[in-house]
Amino acid sequence: MKIITIAHQKGGVGKTSLALNIAYCLKHSLRVAVLDSDPQGSISGLGEYVGLKGLDLVPIENLGKVQNQYDVAIIDTPPYLSTLLPDFFELSDYVLIPTKAGVLDVMAIKATIQLLIEAQKKHPNLKAGIVLNMIQKS
Repeated sequence: MKIITIAHQKGGVGKTSLALNIAYCLKHSLRVAVLDSDPQGSISGLGEYVGLKGLDLVPIENLGKVQNQYDVAIIDTPPYLSTLLPDFFELSDYVLIPTKAGVLDVMAIKATIQLLIEAQKKHPNLKAGIVLNMIQKS
């Protein structure tokens, strides 16, 4: 199972939206689990209201139990530097860091990138990328 973690310590940059959009794109050809590690429970809460059809919402604590049931797991992380981020990074195959294009948003990435660099020292195959999110045509 491949694990994609969506992380950024800042709120409002589109982590949950990115996680759900990727999950919906992949669900047509892969078995996808979405794991919500955010105590706010944004994804879990959305599921109650809009019914996330075709997506399995799995409690983060069950990640180890479901590894053989899915092709891809997408982890949505909280909007702060959680002490669990290094653990998620070490489990992951990919880390995506969504951000807005504003100066303050980009500056806020530094701490997440530093955690990522530390994880890559232990897990050199860990791939990562920054996703510019919420870009509007001018």
